[in-house]
Amino acid sequence: MNSLLPFRKNIHFRAGRGRHGQGSDQDGCNGEDVVVKVAPGTIIREVGEDGVPGNVLLELLWPGQRALLLRGGRGGRGNGSFKSGTNKVPKIAENGEEGPEMWLELELKLVADVGIIGAPNAGKSTLLSVISAARPTIANYPFTTLLPNLGVVSFDYDSTMVVADLPGLLEGAHRGFGLGHEFLRHTERCNVLIHVVDGSSEQPEYEFDAIRQELDLFNPELAEKPYLVAYNKMDLPDAIQRWDLFRKSLQERGIEPFCMSAIKQEGTHELVCAAYELVKEMKGSNMNSAGPVNPPELSYVADKIQRERSVSINEFEITHDSKESTWHVVGSGLQRFIQMTNWRYADSERRFQFVLEACGVNKSLISSGVKEGDTVIVGEMEWIWSDSQDTSRPSSVRKSANSARWSEWK
Repeated sequence: MNSLLPFRKNIHFRAGRGRHGQGSDQDGCNGEDVVVKVAPGTIIREVGEDGVPGNVLLELLWPGQRALLLRGGRGGRGNGSFKSGTNKVPKIAENGEEGPEMWLELELKLVADVGIIGAPNAGKSTLLSVISAARPTIANYPFTTLLPNLGVVSFDYDSTMVVADLPGLLEGAHRGFGLGHEFLRHTERCNVLIHVVDGSSEQPEYEFDAIRQELDLFNPELAEKPYLVAYNKMDLPDAIQRWDLFRKSLQERGIEPFCMSAIKQEGTHELVCAAYELVKEMKGSNMNSAGPVNPPELSYVADKIQRERSVSINEFEITHDSKESTWHVVGSGLQRFIQMTNWRYADSERRFQFVLEACGVNKSLISSGVKEGDTVIVGEMEWIWSDSQDTSRPSSVRKSANSARWSEWK
């Protein structure tokens, strides 16, 4: 898999549902996992707002690398879990916890050893077709390449490198001109760059400087990447005439350019060998460039979401809408408890009343000034507050003068 095209038609992924428990205190089996395959180099983000990209959650760079994003909800307890010495056959059970859900944005930055960059129509695709088995679209007009093309260059059985032909860059690309952002981001994943210069252009030196400046303005780290300069189209008289001046100008800066004719396959072998040596040097100095043999599974995103979902039921906030005489009790622990409460059982309401008293919701509402007849909303449940005593409460709960009950349930 080398693209994100499958996600154009399929954007919803849902894990399997867990099974119900069975007799003899048997737990139900877990739901089936869902594995979503993405291309190496994929960045997973939170969904952004108002055109601002969301936070990066993780990056999957290497084949076989896995990441756990969401864990399923835990199963609900059956009536056997509520059995006690005084209640041998409890008439109560829980629903299973709903699994988390989230929207994500996927962005693919190609992972390649070498990226071929340059102005439109400089001969980048021709070079890729000559040095590899790739067959990119080649034509005599700018922007023939609209999507990156990948090719594998083989030197022998064990020596290969992945080369990416990146779409042409224009002046102002760092500001997004000419889809510049879409093209420039792919260069960030390349270890080495080959900068192809169109020798037949009127000012090849200016073209070279303009592309280098765009890289620096988009991301200064790109300008620091190791690169080779390939002066192309030496089969044309104009390119031959300008070659000496171009080479001298770059040599004065400490850069030794290569000259070639990609269409005639002249000078391409020397360029590719030099690029391969540079790639080996980079991998030798940075062992992280070659992915781990057995990449560990990344689970910190799932762990973070699980911690947020596992907040104690005692942690909640109360807000008051005086115009509507409504009180909102908000807390992820309470929300989880309400969702897992199976209201088909008569004992569930009494248990819920007990939990509200035990975790301090009733006391907090009274101290905040709740009045008879006010609407109280806890999660997705809504009641009318009553100051009268609740005789249906379990006898083990100590009733105070400020005790209250939920008389009506909408």
